[in-house]
Amino acid sequence: MREERQEALSRHGLTETQDGFELTAEGFLKASRRALGLRRQDDQEAIRILALPSDDPLRWEYCRCIQIEAYTDEVHRSGF
Repeated sequence: MREERQEALSRHGLTETQDGFELTAEGFLKASRRALGLRRQDDQEAIRILALPSDDPLRWEYCRCIQIEAYTDEVHRSGF
């Protein structure tokens, strides 16, 4: 079960630390692609965030949250 969890974290570009989840560069790219899809659906938050430079801490935090949400959804669906 631990191995499945680690694989899911890796798929979503996340690492787990004592303070919670950290986003990897790969996770940032995956989340940015997801945000582009949300922007195409006229999601106002995604529109605002994607207007920020890629090195803006707020954009990184938004992307981290997107990936945590995707990871959590996968964990709940798979039950591991």
